[in-house]
Amino acid sequence: MGYHARVERTATTTAKERLALLTRVPLFAGIPQGTLLTIAALAREVPHPAGHAIVNEGSVAHALHVVVSGTATVSVKGRPVDRLGPGDFFGEMAVIDRGVRSATVTADEPVVTLAVEGSSFRRLVESDGRLALRLLVALTARIREFDKSLGD
Repeated sequence: MGYHARVERTATTTAKERLALLTRVPLFAGIPQGTLLTIAALAREVPHPAGHAIVNEGSVAHALHVVVSGTATVSVKGRPVDRLGPGDFFGEMAVIDRGVRSATVTADEPVVTLAVEGSSFRRLVESDGRLALRLLVALTARIREFDKSLGD
């Protein structure tokens, strides 16, 4: 079994494994290796049991999360709006603007995320123009997708 199964079995990843995962996350495409190494070093692995709210709508954001394994449902005001799996990320908007979370993310099954503390991630975005641009592109796509979901 591949990386996904090994992460679930061991419940801990090395910095090298975290770096390998981060290089496959679209948000980090084209980001300098040094910045990715910093993110990998800052990330901590967090397990979440099935049915657990990983983050709650309206709560203060403390971290950016990247899904390592498992799936989770994103809901706004109790309405499911998206599903997340390995390589997906959440929490970046509230971390950047120091606001409250706009959605609840609930583990559909056991989920493992890499969490990067918010102020550390914010400093990286401020210092790396490519990361800031990738974040802007990701946020724009997410907002456009969410706008479409309101018409359903």
